[in-house]
Amino acid sequence: MRLYKNNATGKQHTVCIISEGEMFGEVESFSLGTNGTYAETIEETMICSISKEQFEPLLRDYSELSLRCLSDLSMRLREQDEFVEKLIFRGLRDQVLYFLRTLSKKCSVEENGYLKIDILLTHQELANMVGATREAVSLILRELSNEGIIVTSRRMIKIHLEKAMKELS
Repeated sequence: MRLYKNNATGKQHTVCIISEGEMFGEVESFSLGTNGTYAETIEETMICSISKEQFEPLLRDYSELSLRCLSDLSMRLREQDEFVEKLIFRGLRDQVLYFLRTLSKKCSVEENGYLKIDILLTHQELANMVGATREAVSLILRELSNEGIIVTSRRMIKIHLEKAMKELS
């Protein structure tokens, strides 16, 4: 599931990708950063919800649930911090590469030294996720492909994690 926000002109920015077993939402005790955020499923998804009135007593009674929420929150804050760094100090190339690396960590299968991102993505969808134009993202993907950092085919992207990490460091 993709969580995203829109700016005043309707441009989207992906806040995070939620994979199997992860949670999102808002309660006063914990904020997982979803206020004003839209959710879009990327593949078939089952969503369970719980009201604040039911959830907060669970947090009090089951410390492992509270720790899990804190862990998820900390992970998302780290991811957001890294992404903000890429936005501020680096160009679109690094933003695309960072986002592909993040997707590959959450939902991929290994194939011949590459991680195949297990989500069908168009260039437009990827552009929406990083808040760029399709044309700019297509150019970046072509460059990365020519350099052997990624392999693309129709709606499929494989990333060579070692080369991507070297590029991002």
